[in-house]
Amino acid sequence: MNGHISNTPPGGYGSYSPQINGYGSPTFAQAEREQSSRTSAKALYEQRKNYARDSASSVSETSHYHVEHLTTFVLDRKEAMITVDDGIRKLKLLDAKGKVWTQDMILQVDDKAVSLVDLESKNELENFPLSTIQHCQAVMNACNYNSILALVCKEPTQNKPDLHLFQCDEIKASFIHEDIESAISDSKSGKQKKRLETLR
Repeated sequence: MNGHISNTPPGGYGSYSPQINGYGSPTFAQAEREQSSRTSAKALYEQRKNYARDSASSVSETSHYHVEHLTTFVLDRKEAMITVDDGIRKLKLLDAKGKVWTQDMILQVDDKAVSLVDLESKNELENFPLSTIQHCQAVMNACNYNSILALVCKEPTQNKPDLHLFQCDEIKASFIHEDIESAISDSKSGKQKKRLETLR
């Protein structure tokens, strides 16, 4: 220890803190400092805990994913377009003919909706409230587009639902699917729990 032994006669300041650079303090003052140090450490710990919790909550508010919109089909029995698999089959046919016209965009997920945002202008292109999402699915390695997110959405004003297909390269479709599914689950339960765990 780097403390200093006191030469002060009895009755003077006879006990010095080893943590002070050459200046003595009474024993009771040292105890107060130690108590204060413990209090400060606990307060700091609580602040850090709250910071981590608040940071995690803020992260959960909105997720941003760079995706490539491939195509949108109307699910219609007359067109033999009923399931996601039907959509993937038609996508393959279009791809084989070179007729897939893609567009890069940002897909955002929050506790209320999934929205599509233009990459350059940042303008919102479309908004799907979670209540309108009938089905969400990740289709991996099914064709040249190997990480497809499929969203089936139907607004109250629509007669038939739309099937939206997105290629997800930077973050795989399987994770985005989990994010959306957890957001829908939380929306139905009224609790912000499952999505936070998914993002963690």
